[in-house]
Amino acid sequence: MDTLLEIPYNTLIVVLGTSLVGATCGIVGTFAVLRKRALVGDAVAHAALPGVCLGYVLAGGQHLILQFCGAFATGLLAVATIRALPQISRTRTETAVAGVLSVFFGAGVVLSRMIQNQGTFGGRAGFDAFLFGSPGSLLFADLLLISITCLLVTISILATFRLSVGVTFDAEFLTIQGLGTRWIDWMHLMLLTITIVISLPAIGVVMIVALLITPAVTARQISDRFIIILIVAALLGMFSAATGAILSSLNPSVPAGAAAVLVSATMYAITLCVKQFVRMMRESTTRSDRRARRERLPG
Repeated sequence: MDTLLEIPYNTLIVVLGTSLVGATCGIVGTFAVLRKRALVGDAVAHAALPGVCLGYVLAGGQHLILQFCGAFATGLLAVATIRALPQISRTRTETAVAGVLSVFFGAGVVLSRMIQNQGTFGGRAGFDAFLFGSPGSLLFADLLLISITCLLVTISILATFRLSVGVTFDAEFLTIQGLGTRWIDWMHLMLLTITIVISLPAIGVVMIVALLITPAVTARQISDRFIIILIVAALLGMFSAATGAILSSLNPSVPAGAAAVLVSATMYAITLCVKQFVRMMRESTTRSDRRARRERLPG
């Protein structure tokens, strides 16, 4: 308790905020990875930038809630566009994802550059924080907003857990049983969008998709049980994001989002190496046992 009280107030806010963001990314990212929607998450993250710019213009300056609302709106628009294009044209899903990512991110870069060059609302407008993450700028009000949003996302997953798992692994079976899966499918996309939007100030547009994917993939290396994968991914995301924020606070020239991604990637590499080593040891033991049994056979 004494150690916790000795932590500077601003550092405590940053660590708590990034930990919540990382844990939520681990949970939502697990569903995204298992449903093969990693690229959709990347497109939504890049599509959030023009919404951030629009929210900034409407507020006449930095206003986190309006910027979040703008990012959420453009993120949902990107999701709807990705889902609609293959249905109304011969465009493949991966092509739609690539096109939406490029167009929306290009619009965001143009809008942010226009705002910065005009100087009407003040300098660079803090858009670098949304691009690369800047958890050091988080305030208590931001932490409260992040906490409430992450809690609502987690509650939504828990409240629909059985349906979410069913849709993730066998949506066709649920459809045959007469259970509607379209609403749960859209709920997952909305939760993915909300998680990305709420993570932007801490992790950034460029790096958030890695924090969604890497903890889930690492957890998948550790276990085959879904509930364990979900818990481990949340813990790994929390640790990665918090460690990245701490490293950034120790050296301001280190972007927090990039540091978090590097920590997460390092844990994935370590897990992969350990798993391969264990597999090689088991294969070696199995060969040794077979050889010993053959030597014990008569004749």
